[in-house]
Amino acid sequence: MTPDPISLNLPGRVAAPLAYSGWWVTGVLFWFFERRDLYVRFHAAQALVVFGSIGLMVTLLAGLAATSLLFMPNAFRFWVWTAGLFWCAGLVLWLVAIWQSATGRLWRIPIAAEIADRMCS
Repeated sequence: MTPDPISLNLPGRVAAPLAYSGWWVTGVLFWFFERRDLYVRFHAAQALVVFGSIGLMVTLLAGLAATSLLFMPNAFRFWVWTAGLFWCAGLVLWLVAIWQSATGRLWRIPIAAEIADRMCS
């Protein structure tokens, strides 16, 4: 006898926006704990891929900014601005993703959607 798959028992139009709410962290949690609703799993996987990548890029760029202080102080401002632009773009994308998933649309972010599909199958 196999146990039922884990499910959060939340409607998809509630759980999918919540999967985006904490960027990649809630994406991981919802992807791991929701096993039945493919709509929620897809959005959770997409949140993990997109916002994990953006978070990684911002961290990398901030590290480059800090390192540039030691070797090329003039490049510091460039790296900080680049990290800030990535963060702002991520914030806009985050708001759009929450809105699209709350309205029940299967909004597919290019490249990340294909990866999310593979994660959900």
